[in-house]
Amino acid sequence: MSVLTVEAFAAASSADDLAQQAFGILQQRCYKCHGAEKQTERMEALAHNIMLEDAGDETYVVPGDLKASYLWVRVGIEKDMPPKKHLPEGMPAEEIEVLRNWILEGAPAWKGSHERPFITEIDVLNSIANHLFNSGDASTRKFVRYFSITHLYNNPNVSDRDLRLYRAALSKSLNSMSRGSVIVVPTAVNEQQTIYSVDLRKLGWQDLLLWEEVVGRYPYGLKPIDLRQRQYFDKVAELYGEVAFDGFPYVRADWFIVTATRPPIYHKLLDIPEDLKDLYSRLKIDPEENFQIETAQRAGMFESGVSGQNRLVEYHNGGAFWISYDFKSDAGRSNLALFPLGPKFEGNDFNKFAFEHDGGEIIWELDNGMHGYMLVKGTGERIDDGPVEIVFDKNHTSGSPLIVNGISCIACHKKGMQPLVDDIRNGHALRFNNEAAQKVERLYPPAAQMTRVMDETNEKFYSALKKAIGPFFDPDTDLLKLPEPVSFVATEYDKNVDIIAASRELGFEREDDLRLQLSGRNIQQLGLGPLSEPKGTVKRAFWESAESGISIYQKAANEVGFGSAAIGAGF
Repeated sequence: MSVLTVEAFAAASSADDLAQQAFGILQQRCYKCHGAEKQTERMEALAHNIMLEDAGDETYVVPGDLKASYLWVRVGIEKDMPPKKHLPEGMPAEEIEVLRNWILEGAPAWKGSHERPFITEIDVLNSIANHLFNSGDASTRKFVRYFSITHLYNNPNVSDRDLRLYRAALSKSLNSMSRGSVIVVPTAVNEQQTIYSVDLRKLGWQDLLLWEEVVGRYPYGLKPIDLRQRQYFDKVAELYGEVAFDGFPYVRADWFIVTATRPPIYHKLLDIPEDLKDLYSRLKIDPEENFQIETAQRAGMFESGVSGQNRLVEYHNGGAFWISYDFKSDAGRSNLALFPLGPKFEGNDFNKFAFEHDGGEIIWELDNGMHGYMLVKGTGERIDDGPVEIVFDKNHTSGSPLIVNGISCIACHKKGMQPLVDDIRNGHALRFNNEAAQKVERLYPPAAQMTRVMDETNEKFYSALKKAIGPFFDPDTDLLKLPEPVSFVATEYDKNVDIIAASRELGFEREDDLRLQLSGRNIQQLGLGPLSEPKGTVKRAFWESAESGISIYQKAANEVGFGSAAIGAGF
């Protein structure tokens, strides 16, 4: 996956453009290990001054001199960075070329959010109150919800390019879980486009109890301590009304993206049934009949990108509906070459040649054109994640090799369906049984036919995707060459929290103001001492962890005077 579009590479007509492109690559490819997690003591991938700091033969970047730049030696000559375990295909050639040109052009400094005016919590609450006031009467307002990326906008390590991806990820995640029939693009409510509103009814989420489940364990909810902030907070509460106000004027968009796209919230928002049979019934798909009348179309692979075993992918008419059959092994009835005519069912004249599968992934077209996902056991029972002995995520989108329903599927299928190469039509072992062989040929069509069906699915998906995320990018941007937005946010969100991120999340414009607070006994007892150390960090999971319903973040916010905990119904 390329960090920047080919068009963007070609358009690097100025030092600023080139610097921002280099920043994007270093952030996406290097920062997690060489920044957030400090795996190398001296290297800080996004700190321009440190990258250029004289360290003899290991000076990371020497402006204008490739051979003297240790970064180039590792990336452009030895090509052992990033490690293969993180990027098996290696860094794309166009990204290497950008880093090469950036060094040769003098390694110009990139711009961070220090050039963006700081947005205060008063600004945020005031914008929300004004928008809510103009959103109709109380019967309409109760369905309006707000998302914020203000803490990211205020962070100097987050580029303008990244902010576009965060906005796109919010829209994509909302529409990937929508029960509605049209694409709903969140509406920016402030000039800086850091606060977005959405009407829950347009997503089919008008049951407010459903939204209460979403924010039930929200770890960043606060009630302002500052009197001026509290005035705006109270105004928002008044506009919602006592019954409709859930206690949160807004939720952080990054938290929502990585939380709501996972079970159980993903299943609840999209109303995914607990059993595959119920999904078939809802979508009016009859796979057994389609097998018998041979309208089902298949491609079987001896190895795929998510499994070391053989895998079968099957398409059914009726919108786009795809299902995979996955196996723990290639032995016995798990071998598709020997048993390509499964699964077994009453009325299958070829049960003798039927495979027995262990699980599967279902992808179907939502009413708005986006895709929904479901993972199941071989019995059809819905599961939250796929067993790693059957399928795995080499990109660790979920934070581990587990394929987690929703978020992992969205990341993997950024273009829609993955390319299929069938090995069964010409590689099955039933050639000496004429009737079975003919059945295989009718169910496993020629490659061109299967490609045509897949292309039709992907064209419809891209049309919906473009409506959902296109507004956040320039009109000529090739959206499919961008990083997949949801997985980009998941990766960024999973990084350790450093002093800069912590200070912006706690409402400070300067990290030194937070440092002054870190010496206090109470905040030290929270376990936040590492933030006061040079390059110190804390884990995101710890930052969000809750005891008695109050997260470490909320306790820290109270200690520094930013706000007291607002607790959702789920705690």
